[in-house]
Amino acid sequence: MPPCQGGIKGGLIRFHPKDFFQKYIRNNKYDLIIGLGDYYGNISKIKIETQARNAYDNRSIYEFAPINLELSLPSLDLVDPQKFIISENMGTYNCNYIAFEIQRWINDHSPASKQLFFHLP
Repeated sequence: MPPCQGGIKGGLIRFHPKDFFQKYIRNNKYDLIIGLGDYYGNISKIKIETQARNAYDNRSIYEFAPINLELSLPSLDLVDPQKFIISENMGTYNCNYIAFEIQRWINDHSPASKQLFFHLP
């Protein structure tokens, strides 16, 4: 990924979330991982996701992993409710897969890291 201001890496990635995780997350350490996804429902606010499910397209991602993982969010004290909503359901497709995989990795390898996932309207 090309470096951005302040040493932050960013870029548009299009491939299976498992490949993304293997290439960009697995062997790196981050203080904060921010995920962005398109939300195809009828909302006008940005959704801040708080948990990921062990499900991808109606199958388990990991057979013996927990059903849900709470995302290791930074403090959300200053969230503007006119612009954001807090959500506990990010679906069961690509966004959920990568958030679950990242949170599982954080829990096992980098407990000080935080994860934010936004679904954009």
